[in-house]
Amino acid sequence: MSGNLSIGGQQLWLGPDRAGLPITLWISTQRLHVFTTGGGRLKSVASRLTVKDLAALLASGQARPAPAEPAGEPPIKASAVEVDRQVSSTGTISLASRALCVGAHLAGRRVIVRLDGITARVMDEDRLLLRAVPCALPLAECLTLRNARPAGAAPTSSTGPVTVQRVVRTRGHFQVVGQKIQVGRVHARKILDVTVDDTHITVHDNGEPIRVVPRTTTQEITRIKSQAHTKKRKIS
Repeated sequence: MSGNLSIGGQQLWLGPDRAGLPITLWISTQRLHVFTTGGGRLKSVASRLTVKDLAALLASGQARPAPAEPAGEPPIKASAVEVDRQVSSTGTISLASRALCVGAHLAGRRVIVRLDGITARVMDEDRLLLRAVPCALPLAECLTLRNARPAGAAPTSSTGPVTVQRVVRTRGHFQVVGQKIQVGRVHARKILDVTVDDTHITVHDNGEPIRVVPRTTTQEITRIKSQAHTKKRKIS
């Protein structure tokens, strides 16, 4: 089952895991709230129904007059949140009226987006990581996003951590999976071990971790060993 619901011409996506779940809707011309029969709030969205639509629901017997609008949800206190979004035909999602590009290859898909103010991780309904991009909003704004909820488990991937070697350039940085990592000029020309997993990049110098940064790309690793940055001199 798809997990979609239609009421008065408005489509709601609740997820396949909630298919068959009895729910109660509170609807006005401004807001639409979805509750479990026990009173737990599942979702709140802007209503697209008109006064005429609400009257039609009452006349059909599918609805009854409702009490005052439920109180707003308490502020979320979390280090990361998740939201459900539909990827547009151009590969973007909407976050607080801002368009975030997550990739044209995901166009039309319904995704879960995990936000921590640094990285936006795009997942499917099975929490498989599809894409990771820089987060366009600070955490404080992420906490107030429409339909935000405390984040669940970190996304999974079909591959495990991979360790590669990289040579630090003279300005104190190197690049891995398309991401520039700064470790400082004190490490210039060193060969460092770099462990890349789905969410973080960890840099080691002789086995000691010296830097951990969030991973913001989904590029695949194509090179394990470091490249030489010196050329052999010709001896005449």
